[in-house]
Amino acid sequence: METGRKSPLSIFPGVKEPLLAKETDIHLGRLIRFDREEFSKVVQVFGDRLFHWLARLTRDTHAAEDLTQETFVRAWKALGRLRPDTRLSAWLFRIAHNGYANWVRSRVGRNDPLPELTDRQAGPDLAAEGSEAQEKLQAALGRLPEDWRAALLLRVNEDMPFKEVALACGVTEETARWRVYKARKKLLELMEESNTS
Repeated sequence: METGRKSPLSIFPGVKEPLLAKETDIHLGRLIRFDREEFSKVVQVFGDRLFHWLARLTRDTHAAEDLTQETFVRAWKALGRLRPDTRLSAWLFRIAHNGYANWVRSRVGRNDPLPELTDRQAGPDLAAEGSEAQEKLQAALGRLPEDWRAALLLRVNEDMPFKEVALACGVTEETARWRVYKARKKLLELMEESNTS
């Protein structure tokens, strides 16, 4: 976990941070039986990935932290329904996407603008101060429709196959491909537009 942010494991008292866990180290059989040590591996492997994805979607590091924590709480509660053949990353990102959708719905009707992402916790690429190209890219990403942006970020940043993007977004694989295609096309248009203005 990065320093400066509270570990998502802090909501599970008595569970220690495992060292160097990776996705292949996670044993689904133990996880389904609510094994806290196994779940701590899940948090370590996916905590930062979920946070960064949610930070890019929300453009609000505090909301991303809350949504990341909420994702793990919901995942813990749903472990009993996890099937052994489930792709863990797609399952977690689907839970995170649902939380994000609820967050967006809760903001409807509010007039406050989304805060700019300036927190270094969001990753060096997001916090590159003084980088005009980075600022233009972030502005263009922010102008994409939310469902397109979510699919694009999963595909590009998480390097997820389209099948997993589809599972995470709750759509068909064809729709996931279409959203990523449209997002890339629109992003190029927006970047071209910002370069000519």
